[in-house]
Amino acid sequence: TPPSPHPSHCHHNIISTYPNRLSALLCHTIFYAVNFYISMDQQETEWTEAPDGWGDDDAVKDESSGYLDLFGNSDPREHFIYKIKVGNDTKSMLLHGFKLDSNETDRSTGVTLWQAAPRLSEYLQAHSDLLLQKRVLEVGAGLGLCGITSLWLGAEEVTMTDGDSHVLKQMRENVSSNCKSTRGDGDDIDHSKITCRQLLWGTVHAQNFFESNGQQHYDVILGADVIYTESSIEPLLDTVACLLQKPDGIFVLSRHNKWFSIENDMIIKLAKKRHLNCTVDAESEGILTFHWDVV
Repeated sequence: TPPSPHPSHCHHNIISTYPNRLSALLCHTIFYAVNFYISMDQQETEWTEAPDGWGDDDAVKDESSGYLDLFGNSDPREHFIYKIKVGNDTKSMLLHGFKLDSNETDRSTGVTLWQAAPRLSEYLQAHSDLLLQKRVLEVGAGLGLCGITSLWLGAEEVTMTDGDSHVLKQMRENVSSNCKSTRGDGDDIDHSKITCRQLLWGTVHAQNFFESNGQQHYDVILGADVIYTESSIEPLLDTVACLLQKPDGIFVLSRHNKWFSIENDMIIKLAKKRHLNCTVDAESEGILTFHWDVV
């Protein structure tokens, strides 16, 4: 998904949507647990991004449009179900978001699931050795498919990020529902190893993120359909260059939609200026992998 936003009032009157008190109480508990989880993170900036490019700070926003018409003829919400092959087993992932053609997606690119994300998830399942015992960062993580996939495939630590403060709320809910800590059922994954944090792109933002994260780099950085304006390419690559481990780190970029006719050649050229060389995987359509230039 592009580095995305989210409807600002997705939890509005959430309890009223449940038909009985038991469900309402459960929802109420989950809602406050998620918000407690959010409060544990560093201070976040209120920031959203629309499909036509990086948000205009001077734009007038119609806050009332963020409310859902839960009783209208068309429910904009959608559930995305994916089967993830983990070793000899298959696990089901349920992600909550919004339909591609909904008003919520018009205001925020990260509240739905773009096709590059399933493509990247499939690539990771076929190349799980890239993730095993590795520190993984996902940029523009949106609903969280690839980050959660990475955890399930054996990553040592997964940090899922998005610039949009509202998308992070939905991402955290998806992480909470898919990465519950369980005991006695054979699930030996340490779910404390996956976190969701805000990351705005660019050298300054990335450096601040690096400093607040114990000055640790990442072995693998992931991105799916995160480039859709020319103005976003260099801030993205500056962020990758700042946070990617040297000399063996890898940046895996999945592209399905070439927004505004942005070709791979432009991205590859700008990456090379940052000493990142690209390999196009001929057997995996839309997958670009970047490694540090070995001097």
